[in-house]
Amino acid sequence: MKSKKELRLEYKTKRCQLSLESENSLNERLLFQFTTLDLSKVEFLHLFIPIEKYHEPNTYPIINYVQQHFPQITIVISRSNFEDCSMQHYILDQHTIFETNKWGISEPISGVQVDSSAIDMIIVPLLIFDLLGYRVGYGKGFYDRFFSGCKADVQRVGLSFFDPIDIISDKNEYDVQLTQAITPNRIYHFDAE
Repeated sequence: MKSKKELRLEYKTKRCQLSLESENSLNERLLFQFTTLDLSKVEFLHLFIPIEKYHEPNTYPIINYVQQHFPQITIVISRSNFEDCSMQHYILDQHTIFETNKWGISEPISGVQVDSSAIDMIIVPLLIFDLLGYRVGYGKGFYDRFFSGCKADVQRVGLSFFDPIDIISDKNEYDVQLTQAITPNRIYHFDAE
């Protein structure tokens, strides 16, 4: 069993070693899997903007799909505060203005704010997840803090290029379980522990 630190390094490396062709194919398959999700009860959908240098899954096709097929869904994106590891959430619309912060993350600089308690589904970035639905992110705890302000039945949907590992050996009481995880091959569903 590997620690989060070891898994973080291993899967950052694996992602960066993907060829452009492989990455594009994986992104297309993630989009296909996303289209099979039941979005009928989703009013506010939170998505992350991918960090290209980290080869994160490309969420722009998902954003386009939702805007075209579910115009009633409000898409929400975040701006991160690295001083307290919190996030502010904004509606994504034609007026949204982005800037790239010093970490290379494209973020909204203004707009209509949304309280985390209004969000119905969160598409969660991650490096790898396990068969119980726990994830390894970048280790700052932004999303675990974000989840704590959400309603109890918010859907936490991981997005991963890779199939799950058996177990993350060093999860702790602050780690929040996903409800689902999308991979290029299938969607995993997790029962609350």
